[in-house]
Amino acid sequence: MNKFLAMTNRAIRELGLLNASENIRYFAKVIRCYWPNRQFKSAHPEFKTPPRELAFDAYSAPDWDFYKTSGEGTAAFLATLIKQYQSSSPDGLKVLEWGCGPARVIRHLPGVLGAGTDVSGSDYNEKSITWCSRNIPGVTFLTNELNPPLKLSGNCFDVCYSISVFTHLSNDVCRAWVKEIYRVLKHGGIFITTTNGESKLEDLFPDEIEKYRSEGVVVRGNFEEGKKMYFACHSPKYLAENLFKCFEVLEHRSANFPFTAQDMWVLRK
Repeated sequence: MNKFLAMTNRAIRELGLLNASENIRYFAKVIRCYWPNRQFKSAHPEFKTPPRELAFDAYSAPDWDFYKTSGEGTAAFLATLIKQYQSSSPDGLKVLEWGCGPARVIRHLPGVLGAGTDVSGSDYNEKSITWCSRNIPGVTFLTNELNPPLKLSGNCFDVCYSISVFTHLSNDVCRAWVKEIYRVLKHGGIFITTTNGESKLEDLFPDEIEKYRSEGVVVRGNFEEGKKMYFACHSPKYLAENLFKCFEVLEHRSANFPFTAQDMWVLRK
């Protein structure tokens, strides 16, 4: 990141002006995407798209071509991982996306995982869950709070995944959710998740890098926790030895998750 831009962003955050800054960014992106989105809707009239503000809140881009293309690509990637690490249960796989947002990815999973798969999604944005419930067939949606628990029984999912959720939570909330995901997974179930790691060091300030090295966690607050401008970065060593220690680490790929360039973890209960 440009050093001047980074310093400006830090000053905006510390002054509590991020909400105003985000509103400006939102309207700028709506204008920029206006014509491409019209062309997309003309080419894909049957494809339901969420309200623009929900798309921006979830992934910073009310861009329908990206929403569709990245969602399809990520779902295909996840399906490959799931088939590699989790064989079908006698009753078919039960899959949960924790933090599904406006269904960018989860809407495509029933199609790529096949018949017999039971897919559920949860999110703490009630507007996203309302839109998803009304517009995305074949998936069960439920609302969760910023903190656990989920309104689900224990030991019920073969697979849980989350994309860029730990990246927007405080460390205490991360710890609580790791325990909750562990609770709802079946024995032998897998958890696929993403984090910010070593690849983000170039975006950190010297004092943040020092904290990252010494404590394993850097959090930028001064914004509503759970939103994308609330930023968290975790070292792989800290995650493996602390946050994820209740799981068996099957795979860790640095800056490798598609469309996010975040670290990917595959964990087994």
